Amino acid sequence: MLRMGERMPSLDSIENSDNGVVEPLWHSIPLENVFSNLNSTIDGLSTEEVISRREKYGENKLEGKKPRHPILKLLDHFRDPMVYLLLFAAIIAFVADRDDLGTPIFICIALTLNAVLSYIQEAKAEKAMDSLKKLLVCHCIVLRDGMEHRLSIEEVVPGDIVWLEDGLNVPADIRLLEVHQLSINESSLTGESDVVYKEVDICDENSILQDMINMAFMGTVVSSGRGLGIVVKTGMGTRVGDIATGLSGVVTPKTPLEIKLGSLGRYLAMIAIISAVVIVGFNILLAMIDGVTGLALKQVIADQFIIAVVIFVAIVPEGLPIILVITLAIGMQNMSAKNAIVSRMKVVETLGSATIICTDKTGTLTRNEMSVRSFFCGDELYSVSGSGFDPTYGKLRIGKKEIDEQDFAELKVQKGFKLAMACSLLCQNSNIRHIDNEWKGIGNPTDIASAVFGWKMLESVDTFRRKHPRFKEFTFDRNRKRMTTIHEYEGGRWVFSKGAIGPYLSRITHVVENGRVVPIGDTHRDRIGEVNLEMATQALRVIALTARPLSGEEDMEDIDSVESGLIFLGLIGIMDPPRPEVAGAISMCDAAGVRVMMITGDQQMTAMAIGDEIGIIKDDSEFVTGRQLQDLTDDELDLKLEKVVMFSRVTPDQKLRIVTRLQSIGHVVAMTGDG
Repeated sequence: MLRMGERMPSLDSIENSDNGVVEPLWHSIPLENVFSNLNSTIDGLSTEEVISRREKYGENKLEGKKPRHPILKLLDHFRDPMVYLLLFAAIIAFVADRDDLGTPIFICIALTLNAVLSYIQEAKAEKAMDSLKKLLVCHCIVLRDGMEHRLSIEEVVPGDIVWLEDGLNVPADIRLLEVHQLSINESSLTGESDVVYKEVDICDENSILQDMINMAFMGTVVSSGRGLGIVVKTGMGTRVGDIATGLSGVVTPKTPLEIKLGSLGRYLAMIAIISAVVIVGFNILLAMIDGVTGLALKQVIADQFIIAVVIFVAIVPEGLPIILVITLAIGMQNMSAKNAIVSRMKVVETLGSATIICTDKTGTLTRNEMSVRSFFCGDELYSVSGSGFDPTYGKLRIGKKEIDEQDFAELKVQKGFKLAMACSLLCQNSNIRHIDNEWKGIGNPTDIASAVFGWKMLESVDTFRRKHPRFKEFTFDRNRKRMTTIHEYEGGRWVFSKGAIGPYLSRITHVVENGRVVPIGDTHRDRIGEVNLEMATQALRVIALTARPLSGEEDMEDIDSVESGLIFLGLIGIMDPPRPEVAGAISMCDAAGVRVMMITGDQQMTAMAIGDEIGIIKDDSEFVTGRQLQDLTDDELDLKLEKVVMFSRVTPDQKLRIVTRLQSIGHVVAMTGDG
């Protein structure tokens, strides 16, 4: 057993393959071995040890490309075939006629102005991106020498003991020691919208990232609860660091504009040289035919050389680079007005040349805000309008017809509906706030969706909570798959419980029918199962709402008793909905001949539901999973890429492979999203 203050053996056992030592599978070894390998204690590291490890491992941050000197960045804008051609023309013009310096001076001024304007525009974009990065500086609570310290994430080192709290970023890759209803949003790594509930149990050594429930990964966000963990990897050694390492090795290809300008430069040079040679040669030949010899012929040749220079300079468009810079600068400004920062000026033209847009799903095509899309109550299945966390807009529909005010007023007084809304509003721990003209949800995504839905249908969460104070809560766990609370309601104590329908079936004894609570029968169970299946096939996360009155003699502490004899109230179907503008944008891409391809780490059924709603999926569309992609050779993948519109359950390195293969078969690829 690990004792308070006890220190373990050497840190050398976690060295990577550079020293020939095998890296432990942190998720699959006992905690005692984790502490032993990291030479740490439950009290945290000492100050001296922290200094030593910081020198050894460096700052806990992802390393980007080393910044280049401003002069080198400026010189980059002279590295262009068209610029080379113009410089060559200026040199020839200067050598040919030193008395007339107008042309070479104009060319040099134009090229210098072109480089300076390009540099200034890209420097502005770089400065804006640096400002955004400074806004993202985060802190965490670290235990060192038995004392808690609030530190910048960059100061964390392997072996640190770190607290994870609601709303904070996970600062490094961490093996969890304690969890208190801890759930983490890992969509930035996995692409899945649902949060992951964490535990401390040892995982199988072959677990994929999504199944490592005893680990928290750098770049993810704590959705709810609290946890304590030990840092096992920092910076570029983390999972997200592995992704960054893979991307750093990717050579940035030339933009279509750079390729076209290079071709144009070579073409113009060829035309200029051929034209000059033909014309000059023809004139010299005529002079020789006319009998011109000696000094007179030399003068003719000298005159023709000047003519050749004039032809060469005339053919080369010295104003083209500056015109391009001005045009692209206007494009950068227009994109900036749409809150898009362009790091390289020529990328503006590349976006217009894209033949395929590869997009992540969560947070890009969708809002990354779980919302109730369907509601089953009183034997009627409704669709719910509105999306995101805005509780001020949302109506019920039957089919495509919206329920009118009179019908909705009648529905609101029905017993089953009132109890269902009470369950939505009370059996959850989220907070909905209006901040900076935007609605924000704080807490578990399912709780937020439930609370927003109840607010849309009944009244604000805070108002309803004040009317019905909470006596007791049984938090959600992975085994029960439900959450239960006890509140003051209708003059007594009521149990409200929500969760996955499967574990509930044996605990539900009644339903609400025509305003009366009646025993549940086979017909009711069949109908519930039918609606549950219908929602599930639409890739909705189905949550059952239940309740029951609690008699005065019943013990509120007996969870098994409290969660028995429940009344079924309804089902809600939750989903991360598409952004409202996405379908229109995809139609515009289709009209422009640009294919849109979804590449996500989420489940295929969920991805297909979103793809169908926004119009990505066509009759002849094909779909590939990460497991199928793994078995494809590059040649087989190249053939499939012409028809595939969706890749699901893919890893970051597979996403990189897809983009690389698309480029290899001639596509100009735009990639968007955090995947």
